[in-house]
Amino acid sequence: MGMRDLQETFSPRGTTATWLAGGGAAALGLGLAVSAIANAVSPTASVTGSTILAGVAALVVTLPLLYVCSRMASRVELLRREVQRLGQRDGLTACLNEPTFSALVDTYAGRRTVEDGATRGTILLIHLDDIPVVNDRFGYSWGNEALARVAGAIRGTVRQGDIVGRISGNQFGVFLPGAGEADARGVANRIHDNVTGLDFFPAGVRYPLSIRAGAVILADQAKFDDLLKTAADTLETTRGEDWIRYASMGGWPQEGAAKLQ
Repeated sequence: MGMRDLQETFSPRGTTATWLAGGGAAALGLGLAVSAIANAVSPTASVTGSTILAGVAALVVTLPLLYVCSRMASRVELLRREVQRLGQRDGLTACLNEPTFSALVDTYAGRRTVEDGATRGTILLIHLDDIPVVNDRFGYSWGNEALARVAGAIRGTVRQGDIVGRISGNQFGVFLPGAGEADARGVANRIHDNVTGLDFFPAGVRYPLSIRAGAVILADQAKFDDLLKTAADTLETTRGEDWIRYASMGGWPQEGAAKLQ
């Protein structure tokens, strides 16, 4: 069953509507039956009295049914939201998964206009170097722990409104809407400090984690795939202490823009 099927299954509309329609029909039928019985038993009974009796009978059925339906609708809505959340998140790191991340970045990168002199934002492609070594030396559970810890450090560092996603096995994407060089520099340096400062002790042995990153400042419309390719190409140029480099797309000025440090 796909995610769309799950969302449709947990959609509150069909379940609640069915219960309310069935309950309403049952209440109406009960009310009419009570009214008919009352008229048969006492043909001289007033129409008003029969109507009141039918209404009371309908309420006896309808009120509990409405209560049950409201509780059911609330629970189904919670399940629907949870299914939607799980469909957008990476299970290990709690970051956005690649399809959701790319769709959100496309929304920002594809905007027709921005304010004069402003950037559309900056993307950081962050590569965690140590996963193969951690997996081989300590086991895959510790590799997963490293990924989760790094993801937590990144998510705890970015600004409100920034977007964090897991792009691939050991790569994370961070999109900083509206961020130019100064903002990107500040966020990137804080991410680097927080990740390299993690106390990571696989099997009781301290193992310092390291990251590299490619940053792309976007000044014009672009597709996510093109933006990510430029970030990946920029990432490949990092060497040694030059842990992060950046490029531009769409005419952002590059004078003196050799690296973030």
